[in-house]
Amino acid sequence: EALALFDTATDPAMVPVKLDLTALRASGEVPALLRGLTRTPTRRTAATAHAGGGIVTALGAAAPADRPELVLELIRRHAAAVLGHGDAAELSPDRRFQDLGFDSLIAVEFRNRIGAEIGQRLPAALLFDYPTPGDLVDHLLPGLVADEPTGPAALLADLDRLERALDGAAVDDERLHRQIAGRLEVLRSRWAAGREEAAGREEEEGFDVESATDDDMFRMLDDELGLN
Repeated sequence: EALALFDTATDPAMVPVKLDLTALRASGEVPALLRGLTRTPTRRTAATAHAGGGIVTALGAAAPADRPELVLELIRRHAAAVLGHGDAAELSPDRRFQDLGFDSLIAVEFRNRIGAEIGQRLPAALLFDYPTPGDLVDHLLPGLVADEPTGPAALLADLDRLERALDGAAVDDERLHRQIAGRLEVLRSRWAAGREEAAGREEEEGFDVESATDDDMFRMLDDELGLN
């Protein structure tokens, strides 16, 4: 592409330039025009050298709607690192990795970094099969979270998350503490009332009016009116 642009230039001029690539890398912010000449060394820290525990734990605690953004931030962070970008947020989820400046060597480094972070061995053709950050999110996310429970199991899973949130919360504001306690009590009461209503319907459906005695009828009415 560079040679083609050179050929089509109106008045091409070749300018020899001596660059100190070491000093360029050390400057921190490498100009976009020169990023292909420099490589940012991989720096592993305690926060990124784990075997998937951090991101998996974060995804498990997050709401399903928030999980794609967490994986996208992971991809942006490592893409920014291998490209030498200062701001990972500039990496659009819809832009192709190749258009962002990825070559084969950078793609390998990026794949290795992502694989080390999530604790998985990723295929060599990862960015060929999933050419944009958005595509890669759709590929990685299902393998990082367990299957979503449904029915009563989903309710129990939500209660587990609520219990963890309560265990980790420190509420010093007395008013806020009362609000939380009140909402929890309302939920408990609604759950108990729903169960009692279901039991009452089952009892009514099982009541045989044709064969009931007068005493049975009066007892049922007393129950309905709360006189018993």
